[in-house]
Amino acid sequence: MANEKSLPRRLYKYRAFSKNTLRMFSEAEVYFARPETFNDPFDCNPAVVSDVDMSEVERLWKRVAVRSHQARGDSQDAAREKAARQLGEYRYNATEYGGTYNDNGEGTDTYVRFLVRDITDYVNLRYQGHGVLSLAERWDCPLMWSHYAEEHNGLCIGYSTDDHRCKQLGPVNYRSSRYMKVSDLIEWMIGRSTAARDKVFQQYFYAKAPQWRYEKDWRAVSKANGTDGRPFHIESVHFGLRCDVSISTTIVKLMSGAADDIKFYQMASRDDGFKLRRYEMDLAEIEACGVRDSTHYLFDGFEFEPTEAIGKITGSQV
Repeated sequence: MANEKSLPRRLYKYRAFSKNTLRMFSEAEVYFARPETFNDPFDCNPAVVSDVDMSEVERLWKRVAVRSHQARGDSQDAAREKAARQLGEYRYNATEYGGTYNDNGEGTDTYVRFLVRDITDYVNLRYQGHGVLSLAERWDCPLMWSHYAEEHNGLCIGYSTDDHRCKQLGPVNYRSSRYMKVSDLIEWMIGRSTAARDKVFQQYFYAKAPQWRYEKDWRAVSKANGTDGRPFHIESVHFGLRCDVSISTTIVKLMSGAADDIKFYQMASRDDGFKLRRYEMDLAEIEACGVRDSTHYLFDGFEFEPTEAIGKITGSQV
């Protein structure tokens, strides 16, 4: 990966409790999300900028225009004809803003914007359908618990990265620019440079604004979005500060057959600041808990009223 950073031994997934979260345990699934569903509209949405002469932008545009038409079923000759006609329209439309398409002034700027817009659409088309699995380095980030684990009501799954099965796994670069250079796209799409291809891929999927640095995000990228088999072994499960005991009990009992290698933790607040701590849960105590009966039926067989029974149990007069 272009963004060199040592892979942590563990990565974490913050989740709200839901049917899909249960499937992550019962069906050994993970979910590769479509980038357009992310909460950051700039994520996986680069801005292509021209850093070359107009003629070079044209050369790249012609390549992607022909490929786009061929992808829609046109022959190579038909695709070239349509691209030439479209290029002529762009040159003409550029004159509406003053000058001509090659005047090195406003007309040229407008013309290049038309071409860059289509190039951007083509780059997005190339990566359409890809999915992203976002993970974090830490289990104790209060902001992550608030934003992605239903305000501490959810949980955080710890995955071991030993023997992982991800083809593309790397850290997000919070120092990268959002701008994608036309020169890099030319090297990739025309020059067939693998280094340029990898650079574009990194910038598309792994660049984020520095304000998101607290996430310490790592990503696995798949060519298909949606559910897929889990590429990691589960090593731990952390239950949030506000997580209901019914959720933790359900997860522990669900994973009891495979729980020998999984540690379960309850999150708690620390007294020395706005920080979180964890303590390991007593699995034997949880396993000993049976299914509770309704209090409406607990006192069946007694001749006194439930309110009287409460008094007898507590020693108080009701």
